[in-house]
Amino acid sequence: MVSSVAGVKTRQHILRRGLWLISAGVLVAVLLCAHSAQACFGPKLYVGVGSDTLDEVFYELVSLYVREKTGVETVRVALKGKPPLAALRDEEVDLVPVETPAEGFDVLMSIGDLIHLLSGPRPLQDLQFSTVAPALRKLGSLLTAEQLGGLRDRVEQGEPPAAQARRFLMTQGWI
Repeated sequence: MVSSVAGVKTRQHILRRGLWLISAGVLVAVLLCAHSAQACFGPKLYVGVGSDTLDEVFYELVSLYVREKTGVETVRVALKGKPPLAALRDEEVDLVPVETPAEGFDVLMSIGDLIHLLSGPRPLQDLQFSTVAPALRKLGSLLTAEQLGGLRDRVEQGEPPAAQARRFLMTQGWI
């Protein structure tokens, strides 16, 4: 009788240990899947941004609007003195704001004569970005040079660009 009780306890111990190992393995697998999904979640567009306050405010508006309307994330790429058209031509960025539109590049939006958003091929040809160009064209039809100039002025007075962009877009009811 003593040996059968010991055998049952040993089997129970082995069973518990086996279940623990299986549970630990499942947990590790779930964590690895979650980590890899998070690391490459969703498409990203790279937007060139100069050191000008207007570029910064414009980037924040475009970035927030695109994320809210399409789910596409943007990555701010500091141009560090590199000409915007060169960065776009070299495919270092997908979108870039410029003062004057240039031949050979698609203009996705123009805000009066103040600023224009040029696109490289990826936002227009890659299927994962098919909703971006229409969203940016819509934003371009809504936003005026006076509104953008006012945002720039507030940022130059010390307001954070991202907060100003969010407040503005929400106040207008655009996001």
